[in-house]
Amino acid sequence: MADSSITQLMDLLHGEMKKHANPSKAVNMVKYLKNQFKCYGIKTPIRNEIQKVWFKQVKEANINHWDLSYNLWAQDQREYQYVAIDYLKKTPAKLINIEDDKLLEEIITTKSWWDSVDLIASNYVGKYFLKFPEQIEPVIGRWRKSDNMWLNRTCLIFQLKHKEKLDFELLIGLIEEFKSNQEFFIQKAIGWSLLRQHSKFDPEQVKTYLKTAGLKGLALREASKYL
Repeated sequence: MADSSITQLMDLLHGEMKKHANPSKAVNMVKYLKNQFKCYGIKTPIRNEIQKVWFKQVKEANINHWDLSYNLWAQDQREYQYVAIDYLKKTPAKLINIEDDKLLEEIITTKSWWDSVDLIASNYVGKYFLKFPEQIEPVIGRWRKSDNMWLNRTCLIFQLKHKEKLDFELLIGLIEEFKSNQEFFIQKAIGWSLLRQHSKFDPEQVKTYLKTAGLKGLALREASKYL
């Protein structure tokens, strides 16, 4: 029954996506995404309207949020991954399970780009570790040693919305581990995603760290932006 419900839901969404496809806008979207993904050319406000109606239908179907998310992720057009991300963002904490780390890892490392990884990391992953802090050591321990740059970036940014709950000692340990990595997305994550964000809540703590951190270039510029 669940498979049938998902098929019906996907058929409904396919129809709406195709109806609102804009090939001329798709060209620019594909170019913006470095020619990595196909696109319908649907702008965010229009997609949001499509989603608003579709999410109501999804709620009525009462299906597993991961089953539906994986179906969305398997589609060629990038808009489907955006729908999946917005859907996962809506997941209440009570439906987040301790086994979700493997599912998150698969989505983070599939069809990866900053536009998907950042939203998943700062939303679902962030909520996952707030609910299961005992998972930080084994899961972040695995991801920080991974050869996958997007998992490394997720380690650096999953606390983006944790505010006063942010584990600064963990963050500093991760920064020290990755600060010599010159990959753009890692340097950006070090400076922009957490140090810059955390400086809004505890600027003195960030200033003190920056005095001896030895950060340079992009990471330092981003970290210092609000100081």
